[in-house]
Amino acid sequence: MSGRIRFVLLLIALLALCWGGAVLWWQSSPQVVTPSDLLVGLVLVPVGVCLVAGLGWMVLRRIGSPTEAPVPVSTGQPEQPAQATVGVTEMLVLAAGVSTAGGESASAVIEAIAAGDLAPAPEPDYLDFDGMPVRMARAAELSVEDVNDWLAHVGADDIVPPAGFVRALALLTGAASPVLQQLVATMPEPASRHAAPRALPIVVRAIVPRAWNESMQSLATRWIEHLIAQVWSEALPAVYLVAAEDSTATLAEVRAWQADKAQIRNLLLLAFDSHIDEAVIERAAGEGRLFAHDKPEGLVPGEAAAALLLGRPETAHGWPTLARLSIPLNARRDAPPRMTGRSDTTLLESLLHAALEAGKTSADAVAAVVSEGDVRPTRAVEIAAAMNNVLPHLDPVAERVGLGAALGDLGVAGTTLALALAATQTEQTQKPTLLAALADPLERGALLLQAYEPEPATS
Repeated sequence: MSGRIRFVLLLIALLALCWGGAVLWWQSSPQVVTPSDLLVGLVLVPVGVCLVAGLGWMVLRRIGSPTEAPVPVSTGQPEQPAQATVGVTEMLVLAAGVSTAGGESASAVIEAIAAGDLAPAPEPDYLDFDGMPVRMARAAELSVEDVNDWLAHVGADDIVPPAGFVRALALLTGAASPVLQQLVATMPEPASRHAAPRALPIVVRAIVPRAWNESMQSLATRWIEHLIAQVWSEALPAVYLVAAEDSTATLAEVRAWQADKAQIRNLLLLAFDSHIDEAVIERAAGEGRLFAHDKPEGLVPGEAAAALLLGRPETAHGWPTLARLSIPLNARRDAPPRMTGRSDTTLLESLLHAALEAGKTSADAVAAVVSEGDVRPTRAVEIAAAMNNVLPHLDPVAERVGLGAALGDLGVAGTTLALALAATQTEQTQKPTLLAALADPLERGALLLQAYEPEPATS
């Protein structure tokens, strides 16, 4: 039962008690009840009691935790970070690839965001119902010819895939191909020309939008296999698709992989999505979900793909590691952020604190924060306020890599892209970086990345 309902019931009980007490007093008194007695007993005294009760409730509500404050409820268990690390093995980011409206270089994207060179802009090729250009972040140089040729080659002529789907596949090429090439380059030569075909020592898991139907998911799987076959002529690794509602599925995938001690292969984690699709934009506009001057929280179409090769020290095999991961934490708010009034950062702050504790790192050691979702004003305020409280030594503007404000809504690719950029940031600075996931209205996540120093070899 919510606090407000309990308070209303308390007021009703107090009124009944005041009125009942007044009636009993008049019955036991020999004096005649006058109109002034009725006014005092039935109106003034009950109102006074209710006012005192209301003031007391407000004081207790301010002293105690806010009734609207979210409580962490997911498997991350941010209130007990020490328990979250039990049974979890160390995990490393071995390689990262990105493809965004800001290019395909993670370091260049970070620099462009820091310089303020990236931001969604009105696109004259896409108009809303009022004939105004739609504000978006589109990869202007993206070519979809290879994807369309491949779709025709595999006999998908009877399927008309959405433009956003085709663009997402094309974006994946730019993100995954460099990582796959690095992976193949580390493979030893076969023992002999007659040796059995070998599979790459990875398991591939790809996060895609839940809105994609079975045909689109099947084509996405085959496209991933096609990209691998372009650089590896032997046996293909297993490819698994994860249909997700929001990008925090990335944190669940990483956490599950960390907890699987029996896994001897590295994880190639992919995520790709695109809102640059006329049908998607028209639908969002028709439902009132598209960004406009009077809808600052509306959809700002963006697109991205990211590829992460994750492993453990025993499976790294000499890879130049980018960063070391602590256990990912996530939890769910009770309600979306409010458009007006003080921003409730209780849950996000608790997740950031828990991530620091899980990584055994002090807040003062953190050099930067990477966040996604901050294209919406409420999220930008939420992460800035949380940084002021948890990381007061950091400038919430200059020392935060805000993906949303630079690249728009990235769908299910947002958190994976943030993780790729955070790993690159950590590798460049050799200092801890915090990742904050807050694109979804309710889901929140946090993850600490630290520089990796391998233990010296013992003779």
